[in-house]
Amino acid sequence: MFHDSVSRTTRFLCVLGLLGLALAVAACATTRQSRGSGSQSGFLGDYSDLREGEGDEPQLIYINSSANWSQYDAIHIDSVTLWRDAKTEDVSEEDQQRLTDYLYQELHEQLSQDYRMAERPGPGVLRLRAAITEAKGASVVMNTVTSVVPQLRLVTTIVGMAAGTSVLVGKVGVEGELTDSLTGVRLGAFVDERQGTKALRGGIKKWSDLERAFDFWAERLRNRLATLRGA
Repeated sequence: MFHDSVSRTTRFLCVLGLLGLALAVAACATTRQSRGSGSQSGFLGDYSDLREGEGDEPQLIYINSSANWSQYDAIHIDSVTLWRDAKTEDVSEEDQQRLTDYLYQELHEQLSQDYRMAERPGPGVLRLRAAITEAKGASVVMNTVTSVVPQLRLVTTIVGMAAGTSVLVGKVGVEGELTDSLTGVRLGAFVDERQGTKALRGGIKKWSDLERAFDFWAERLRNRLATLRGA
């Protein structure tokens, strides 16, 4: 009898442990890639060499197969811009500055760990330019409600399935390009779009989902460049 009781208790604790692990993993996924193959804002100019991404790649991606990535030990980051069109026209000037500054800072923080940060073009210097091409903030009031009452997240799931995003979460698109800073030869380019998932770590500020997406992209770019360099 005692042995059976211990076994049941052990199984119960194991189930609780697995459940806690699953919840922790789910909480980390604060953004997800939007459905679709990536909309083109015009920022990159030429999209003909980009292909659809696979797996965890951006929606559209280009990698120059003949590039010698190991020759670059420095990077120059252009000021991040917000591409003005119907998808961003409602973003105030103050929020434009906030969002572009945040993305630039995240890119600088991540890439400065592996590269010397250059102020101008030169030998062995990559040039990175990036733009925010869509910026939809979350509804702060509704986010507060759904963060406190998890059951209401079912509403965002239903809307998200029908429309590809939810009225309760933020959504943001970016385009970026890496070139040789001296020759201007394109070495890589990407188009991607992400949106909030309503995970509790996402926060309840208007732009929290967008900031988490910027965090994701900056870290992912650093890791991809490390792979390309063979680091």
